[in-house]
Amino acid sequence: MLTRNIVSRTLPRAIPILGFVGPSGTGKTTLLRKLVPLLGERGLRLGYLKHTHHGFQIDTPGKDSYEVAAAGAAQVMLASNAGWALLDQHPAATEDIAHADLYEYVARFDAARLDLILVEGFHRSRYPKIEIHRATHGKAPLYPEDDDIIAVATDSRLAGDEHPLELPLAEPASIADFVMQCLTEGRLAREDPRDALLHFKGHAGSYSEVRVISASIRIGEHFWLTPDGMSSSFDGAPRRGDLTAYHIDKDSLPEASPTAARIHAHIYREQPEARVLVHAQDPYSVAVSFGGRDFQPLDFAGIQVLGSVPVLSADPAEQPDKAIKTIGEALANLPICLIAGHGSYTWAKDLEQAARRIELLEQCAKIYVLARQAAAL
Repeated sequence: MLTRNIVSRTLPRAIPILGFVGPSGTGKTTLLRKLVPLLGERGLRLGYLKHTHHGFQIDTPGKDSYEVAAAGAAQVMLASNAGWALLDQHPAATEDIAHADLYEYVARFDAARLDLILVEGFHRSRYPKIEIHRATHGKAPLYPEDDDIIAVATDSRLAGDEHPLELPLAEPASIADFVMQCLTEGRLAREDPRDALLHFKGHAGSYSEVRVISASIRIGEHFWLTPDGMSSSFDGAPRRGDLTAYHIDKDSLPEASPTAARIHAHIYREQPEARVLVHAQDPYSVAVSFGGRDFQPLDFAGIQVLGSVPVLSADPAEQPDKAIKTIGEALANLPICLIAGHGSYTWAKDLEQAARRIELLEQCAKIYVLARQAAAL
């Protein structure tokens, strides 16, 4: 195995999540009202999260807490013998709540007290979902465009054979049984992608100088970026607050965005399949980037897996606009490239794949350097 300790396996416990999606009026809330007591009877402790396009008010105008909130308090908590509620006045990071970061809200729940969170909406987020589909509604089903839909609760037969499992919408008990089965099989155990990013160890194996400069993970139309200059050892116990969220749309990036954020955003636009990006500065990989030509591995694994690795001359510090365009164009067609004197950029579908690719490049570069030294003897 090339990769060692790529991703920490001691992540915080993540609450399983299951979403219910479908056009307005298909009966998502109606189904959930029937499903919640059935799942409760099966021993589950449930949480519920719903996105709404409308404003809401949980306090009473004229009350002390309402007036203090109106005066500018960022968060207000109401507590009584019957329970408590926390109102956060911070607006969502996106104008359309459907594009918001689902996991930002899931993190607010108490994982120790819940077995499952039922989500209504957030259909653009990546997490397991059941689609509610009614033929009489006249809308096309969502599942052909959403790989996260694991079943369709419907009042009719779905067309063709290539579709997720059909569930009878009129039989909530059958749907409850399916949910229990998925929970038992671990199909709903999804971790917050940011937790994986925070616990990403790069490829800290036998190379003591290995260094991850920046890494990002895409969630919907946004991506979360680590601080520039981040080390692969993550000294100092990183937190979610150390990550910065950016929109992949060029026009939505703040003018003062760092070059790293602009590079990552451009690559995500050029390469729709990319879910993570990593910029690493490994010693042997940097060394071969000074050769003035594309890097050609000598070993069998490098030739088969990496092939020819382009070496780009644009300096992100001196020529940021040129570097952004050049790196984006290279990674639109290839999964990895080298920047002369600045290390490698790679995109992948997950952090583990990215780490394996970077470590393979570093091993190939080391073999190349040692082979050149041996040839000079």
